[in-house]
Amino acid sequence: MHFRLFALLVFSTALTHTGWAQTERPLELGAQFTALRVNPLGEGAGAVGGRASYDLGFRRLTIAPELEFNYFPQNPSGNFGETQLLAGARAGVKIDQFGFFLKTRPGLVHFGGGDFTERNGSSTNFALDLGGVFEYYISRRVALRLDWGDTMIYFPQAIATGGVPSLKAAGWYHSFEGSGGVSLRF
Repeated sequence: MHFRLFALLVFSTALTHTGWAQTERPLELGAQFTALRVNPLGEGAGAVGGRASYDLGFRRLTIAPELEFNYFPQNPSGNFGETQLLAGARAGVKIDQFGFFLKTRPGLVHFGGGDFTERNGSSTNFALDLGGVFEYYISRRVALRLDWGDTMIYFPQAIATGGVPSLKAAGWYHSFEGSGGVSLRF
């Protein structure tokens, strides 16, 4: 329902304006801390990452293609060790010092930690990140950003987890992901 309202807002705004306008500082480079709960594995991992996007403005509406990379370090027991690459877009509105967006970003998650690899072998899996973004613009060049969403990860074969039950079926698994960071605008 919310997606339909958002799509209607985007479409109606597009009909009332003759063209896209470039925002004053369209390139955004950011760094963030990310937390991902990988449900089938029962792991909650923290990561550091970076992001790049390019704003295309249309009145208050903004659509921005973006690319994000996160690294989840392996801990001493061999858990975690994932890397994540997402590429997609966020779309929403900017009102004064605030930005409110929806995001859709397909990508890949690589599971390479020692514990996962020992049970399942190395695996690179398709992922789809759907969620929301809130930005607070401290100045023309600096913004704080909070992301939250559902990162759906596809496992093409059964997963040995080491927990109970020890084997999870192949398929899509929903995983909560949240991040916070700072961005510089150029």
